[in-house]
Amino acid sequence: MNPKELHEMPLHSPKVTVRCGVGAFGIVGLYFFENDNEETVTVNSERYVTMLEGFVEPQLRRPGIDPTVLHFQHDGATAHTARNSMAVVCEMFETVISRFGDIAWPARSPDLTVPVFSCGGS
Repeated sequence: MNPKELHEMPLHSPKVTVRCGVGAFGIVGLYFFENDNEETVTVNSERYVTMLEGFVEPQLRRPGIDPTVLHFQHDGATAHTARNSMAVVCEMFETVISRFGDIAWPARSPDLTVPVFSCGGS
């Protein structure tokens, strides 16, 4: 072993930040959070809003789904619960399940689960 030989290692392993949506209508996504050089970027409220408005809403409307009649669920991540993010999801969807939404996101919930809702009727 040569003590003068330099071995560089990255501090963090490469990561992928991706989102998708699941509903009775199918899956919306995948959406990768990347910059113009296709490098993974951190999700902040601005990028989250851009994804909602520029990707999620058009993906839902393309097959004729009206987002304003859907329930939307996301966890309490800062990017999700920032004022600008919450304003967009509250405007876009009928019901928001989130820390500051119509239905409170359960504290210390380990992760998202597919919600079960009971609609009127017999």
